[in-house]
Amino acid sequence: MRPPIGLIAQAVQALRLSFRKAFNEEYLAAKTDPEKWIKVTTTNFGNMNLDEAKKILDVEDIEDKEKLEAKVSALLQMNDKKDPKNNGIGSKYLQDKVLNAKERIDYELEQKQEKANG
Repeated sequence: MRPPIGLIAQAVQALRLSFRKAFNEEYLAAKTDPEKWIKVTTTNFGNMNLDEAKKILDVEDIEDKEKLEAKVSALLQMNDKKDPKNNGIGSKYLQDKVLNAKERIDYELEQKQEKANG
């Protein structure tokens, strides 16, 4: 049984219009207050705060870059489906969480450094 072409066309049209509306709203918001829009888009990190990032990576001292990198690489490798040691078991979702946590900690370190420099 073939789906009706008219129904598919209507669904595509509705999706196109909703995406256009969402894009226009975001464009207008960015145009009216660009600083706020830039801040939101560059500091989101999956809505993760620093404490969550530390818990995900199991680190207390974010200044210890060697330990941080070791944790990140170990967690990414453990969740890599392509790694033969994992027998095809892994999670892209967890890899994304690990990367978001690392980005959040890197951002916090940059902010500390900027405050210290001036």
